[in-house]
Amino acid sequence: MSFNVTTPILSREETIKFINQIDLACRLMDAQVLRWVVEKFNLAGLEDSPEFLADAIEKLEFWKHQKRPVKIKQVGSFETKCIACVFGKSVKGYLVSYSEEMEEGFNVHYERQFAINFQLVEGRLTDFGWCNAFLEVEEIKELRK
Repeated sequence: MSFNVTTPILSREETIKFINQIDLACRLMDAQVLRWVVEKFNLAGLEDSPEFLADAIEKLEFWKHQKRPVKIKQVGSFETKCIACVFGKSVKGYLVSYSEEMEEGFNVHYERQFAINFQLVEGRLTDFGWCNAFLEVEEIKELRK
């Protein structure tokens, strides 16, 4: 027996627009654009929105707070799954490739991942947030073998 305790907060059409614009904000690595999208769709007043937006700074703008200059090389996305709170749920992951300039004149290359989930009921958004327990790119490849 399951209980449906979620109520859609956006129409199907608005849900598609919201997800696409959140995706763009994540690819731009810009927490302010993400905030603008949440506010544009009148979702800033939701209970978890302030925490979601506060966490966006660490997820999207980590590179602005490094000790050395950072250059974002690429931001790609991948489909993944939640392995904790909503086991097996589809989640959109992002892989950020970047380099950090060292004083000695060379660059060190890094990768960082983060993910976001959208809870949908019949194609309508009921909830969204950061996913902190998702399968990484390599784990997804292993599962598909």
